[in-house]
Amino acid sequence: MKILSVAAALAALAISVSAHAADKPELRIGSVVAMTGPASALGLPEKNALELLQEQLANDTSLPFTVKFITYDDGSDPTKAVNNVRKLITEDRAHVVICCTTTPTSMAILETVTQAKVPNVSLALGQSVIEPVKERHWIFKTPSTDQLQVTGLVDDMVKRGIKKVAFLGLEDSFGEGGWIAMQSVAKAKGVEIVASERFSRTDTNFTPQALKVRQSNPGAVYIHAIPPSSALVHQALKRVGYSGPIYHSGGSANNAFISIGKQDVEGALLGTTPVLVYKDLPDSNPLKPVITKFAALYEKRFNVPKVDIFPGQSWDAGNITLKAAEEAVKAGVKLDDLDASRAALRDKIEGVKNFVGVGGIFNYSPTDHLGLDHRSTFISVVKNGEFRLYESK
Repeated sequence: MKILSVAAALAALAISVSAHAADKPELRIGSVVAMTGPASALGLPEKNALELLQEQLANDTSLPFTVKFITYDDGSDPTKAVNNVRKLITEDRAHVVICCTTTPTSMAILETVTQAKVPNVSLALGQSVIEPVKERHWIFKTPSTDQLQVTGLVDDMVKRGIKKVAFLGLEDSFGEGGWIAMQSVAKAKGVEIVASERFSRTDTNFTPQALKVRQSNPGAVYIHAIPPSSALVHQALKRVGYSGPIYHSGGSANNAFISIGKQDVEGALLGTTPVLVYKDLPDSNPLKPVITKFAALYEKRFNVPKVDIFPGQSWDAGNITLKAAEEAVKAGVKLDDLDASRAALRDKIEGVKNFVGVGGIFNYSPTDHLGLDHRSTFISVVKNGEFRLYESK
């Protein structure tokens, strides 16, 4: 009996695995994120999580298909996002697109993916990305919405007895989404908006806006922006003498916010997903073990002290896509038939139920392309240079 050497055995195994993989169809997941530009603090972690997912799948033979990831950088530019999505659809023949990091870029590609009939999973906060649902037939998303987060934050203001709030937000579709949410929620909760100031993502001087806000004498300030802007605006408010509570959207819920704002952002309150505060959640929460596993993988792979919400959003998008594709193929869908498989994948994503991700428990439906509820939304507070779960008083 001939005994194979270890090297020969491994080589034979590799050939066997390769041959087995060759028999499977290929699922192509395209993504466009902001690896450079003003939103890179969000987009780079998103890219990293997709890279981590690809690595995790490298030796997974249980799926009924092989997976190819194609990722492009939009430079935080809506025009580049559209061009890259078109490339993914026509040249790379992606079955699903994960795009984009920000609300402006996600809004810019809506017509492109809709006309091509390609399912898209957005990583943006803005509710306008998926609503009205009848017009967003091909669009889903994984982050919580500005409406959910603003509601939680305004509820805390009401508990504190705050009657007046000032709004500071980006002068783009992301900022507009926050402004619309704040107006509707504040009105419903009996809180008066006494000032509204806007700024662009490239601005660096926020003293004029901060002075106007302070002069309006608000009981609280709400900032709807992303780093570096959100941290710099927060610092400007402190410099002009504002000493009341400062709230932020989930756009600030990443490590860049603290590294830029430093001591000035101590006490900042942020709407966030469970990823940022999972260690403070009770062990009975079904999200905790899922997030704990993901955080350990991500922090080790990318040598970061603590994961934030943005890689979790793309991790969920990738895993929801894989779940939908697996169900579609098992139901007889042929990935080689691109148009039919794209349509089937859209339907399977819409049918995802009780999927426990790192950003919440997803239940999509024909009338809900967010799939999340109040269980996905928390308030975090910056305490001793860390994001911690905030317990309202």
